[in-house]
Amino acid sequence: MKPPFKVMPFADVGTQEPFLARLGPGLIDILNATTYLKRQEITEAIMKVSTDCIIPAFTSLRELRKIAGDPAAPLLNKIKSFDDLCRYLWTAYKDRMQSAARIMGYDIGFLFQKDAAFEAGCESFLKANPKVRPALVEVMKHNRATWQTDLGRFRNEYLEHQKMTQEEVAGFYSLARAEELFEVVWITIEEILALLMEADLPAGACLREIPESERSPSIPLRFGFGWLQAPPGP
Repeated sequence: MKPPFKVMPFADVGTQEPFLARLGPGLIDILNATTYLKRQEITEAIMKVSTDCIIPAFTSLRELRKIAGDPAAPLLNKIKSFDDLCRYLWTAYKDRMQSAARIMGYDIGFLFQKDAAFEAGCESFLKANPKVRPALVEVMKHNRATWQTDLGRFRNEYLEHQKMTQEEVAGFYSLARAEELFEVVWITIEEILALLMEADLPAGACLREIPESERSPSIPLRFGFGWLQAPPGP
């Protein structure tokens, strides 16, 4: 006889948190308006971004908020929370986001290659996917130039392989840096996946950004739908 099924809470985070609303219902709403044949698989891949990585990263961030400024809190606890945060964020961005894009039919692996291969990849990607807005590669270029390279190097060369010294990474271990990285990573994942899905909306449809003043406090979604302007007549 199987043991009785026990219902347990998965996480104590709700959709009033923008990251959960926008990486969950927000992206799924966009997906449901597309013509993808593998929508259930894509839905599961999108949900894994949050359940496998972003929610655990947020749990680490909440712990840092409690202990970062407490001189009595053990240093090891602070270091572990920050290291866990960065590992989860990098996995969300490099692995789970790529997996969702791959099921949609897009190979965005060039985003994680060296500069020359990345630039060539941007050009070939847009040629192969003319319905994708060029804004996508602008998002990618901006994030490579600001935080992606640093986070990837920290995770790969310090946390995993110890090729960097503690002095070289000291600037990472602050609450301000943790807040900044958490925010920028999940927002970038949302932007990239949304722009990829927009390319598969019905003809004439596009995404529009909902003004913050119009977003529901319980589910503060960022994107809604709009229509492209018809071309001027003769």
